[in-house]
Parts: sequence; C-alpha cells; structure tokens
Amino acid sequence: MEPSCAVRIQQHYSQLSPLERKIGDYILSHPRQVVEMSVQELAAAAGAAPSGVIRFCKRLGYRGYTQLKISLAGRQPAPEDMILPAVFPDDGTSQVFDKVFTSSMKTLKDTMEIMDRSSLQKAAELLHQAETIVFFGVGTSSTIAMDAYYRLMRIGYPAVCATDSYIMRTAASGLGPGDAAVGISHSGRTIETRDALKIARSKGAGTIVITSRPGSPVAAQGDLVLCVYSDEVRYPIEAVTARIAHIAVLDALCVALSLMEYDRTVEHIREMNRLFEDLRRE
Repeated sequence: MEPSCAVRIQQHYSQLSPLERKIGDYILSHPRQVVEMSVQELAAAAGAAPSGVIRFCKRLGYRGYTQLKISLAGRQPAPEDMILPAVFPDDGTSQVFDKVFTSSMKTLKDTMEIMDRSSLQKAAELLHQAETIVFFGVGTSSTIAMDAYYRLMRIGYPAVCATDSYIMRTAASGLGPGDAAVGISHSGRTIETRDALKIARSKGAGTIVITSRPGSPVAAQGDLVLCVYSDEVRYPIEAVTARIAHIAVLDALCVALSLMEYDRTVEHIREMNRLFEDLRRE
C-alpha cells in the first residue's frame, strides 16, 4: 500500500527546508481545502511560490502537484485520524498521557501502512539463514538493539549486540558472507551505526537498517531498509513514538523467526523457563 500524503510529509519533515515545512504544515492542517486548490492558491496560502510547491511535491516522491492532490483526495482521514494535537507547556499529566498514547497508536498504524512487506520478508529470511547476527545501536537505539539481541538469543538464534563505538567496529570487522548486521537508528544519521554497517557490508555480510529516515546515511548502508513512521511535527523530542514502532518491527521479526524454527523455539523457551525458575520469586 502506498503511504498517504500526510504520512509522506511526516516522514520527510525533518529533511524539509523551512519553506517546505510551511507548505507541509498547511496541507496537514487543511487537507480537504487543498484538494480543491490550484497550485497558485496553495502557494499563496502557504506563503510560497508555485515553483516551491512543485519542488515540495517532488521531494515527497510525487511527479507533480496533480499527483499529490489525487493522493490527498483518495486518502482523506476519518475524524478520529485527523491531525493530533500538539503537547503544550500547560498540559496536565492526564492530557499528556492521552496525547502521547494516541500518538503512539497512530505511529504503529501508520508504520503498518508504509512498511514494505517484501523487505520485511527478506529481512526475516536473511536473519533465519545468518550464521551470526549482530545488532548495532547507540543512544536510545542501544536499548532497542539489546532487547532484540536478547529476544533472538532466547529462541536459539546466534545473536550478539554492540553499542559501544569501538566494539561496534570490532564486531563488524569480524563478520563475513553468511552473517547479518542490523543497524537501528531513528535519525539515520548516527555515525557509529553507519560506520559499523559500512564495515560489515565491506566484509560481505548482509545488512538491515531499521530507521525513520529512508534517505539517510545509515539507510544507505542497508541491503534492506525497514522504515517506520515518526510524528515529529507535533512531537519533536527525538524518537518518542518511533521507539515503539522500532520495537514492534523487531518483535514481528522475532515472532516470524520463531515460526521458521517452531520446534526449536518451543524447546528453547522450555529450557529457558527451567533455567530461570530458581531466579523467580512467588
């Protein structure tokens, strides 16, 4: 399924110029009106030139303004899916709770919409066949990488994790054909993750990138790129909702891998439960 116009704007938002963001903001706030507007009318309403609107359309991957309007007209959101309210300094805890949870649910829904299912299948197959799987991530992505490593290790896959820049390069250099490197980076600009994937790729390992930025430097190092939705127009704090989508994608891969080795998975889970039994308290 092709992503909606609103999702495309959200996904490219951090890469847009200030003028392009004004155009995007106007479209997000007035989707029904824009469907009826000419390129000149939208340009005037957004404070831009018609040529700027055309460049904006092409930045989103459309051939021109007409294709953007067709996409916008065909995917009008339901009232409950309309633009989420931003979080403001005077919001109470209850309001923040509602807004963040609503944003998180929408992030998962929109990630399902934009996810390339063929790439997801290929990623599962690459991990299933890999002799060694190394997860790379730093900052907020490091905990996600560690969680993914732990989950795969528990079901019997040869997974490891590297979150320190020196260890990342060392681990990447030890990979080769038949191995898999998975880089997790919300921004797609994390130097350590980019370099680790580049090294792993140069050694012949297959590379998978999970990111919110498909055209980023980290994504450029991926043989397969699994892109998640991130709402940073109203929630600009890095990876607030994107983390949930990253975890959900990795959970889906973990379950898929479990099914590929169902009997082994059941046996590993049984063994893990036995080993952990004396660590658990009533």
